[in-house]
Amino acid sequence: MTGSSKEYAIALFNLAKESSIETELSDNLELLKKVFESTPEYAAFLSAPNIPKQERLDTIRNTFGGDLHEYALSFLLLLCEQGNIDILPECVDEYDALYSASNKVSHAEVVSAVELTAEEKQRLLAKLEKLSGNRVEIEYRIDKKLLGGVIVDMDGMRLDGSLRRQLKNIREVMDEWAEDPTK
Repeated sequence: MTGSSKEYAIALFNLAKESSIETELSDNLELLKKVFESTPEYAAFLSAPNIPKQERLDTIRNTFGGDLHEYALSFLLLLCEQGNIDILPECVDEYDALYSASNKVSHAEVVSAVELTAEEKQRLLAKLEKLSGNRVEIEYRIDKKLLGGVIVDMDGMRLDGSLRRQLKNIREVMDEWAEDPTK
């Protein structure tokens, strides 16, 4: 993340908070991020120095004018005008982090070798909410490479309960013991 993306996101989030439209702007920004991810040529067009700036700004107005809140539209225009359209995804991620923190929401990705049962998911959710003190939104993913257990990434923290990690821990203890059996 760049310092600029953080500054832009903080300014936009503060403006949204003053107007009580944090959720609406969050939704608008997620829409923009999806558009830019699905059509990279659009972002390339908006950052092309050989295309007159006014033409690029008019294209944004024509494309999103009726679909976005005026603050989101102005934000996109500002990024384009300043030659920073390429940092839009980072700005959206920064805004999302501010929005989540403000609403006491944590996001977690849970990777397991097999599909977790509804009961396992509920127990894991309860533990993560207790650990974070926040409401937790979980995205589940299956990775057949895992031997067993789960890996949880949440708020920049990794909880590795995989079988591979447990075996590694056992191996480390055994290696320590082999070096000095009196421990």
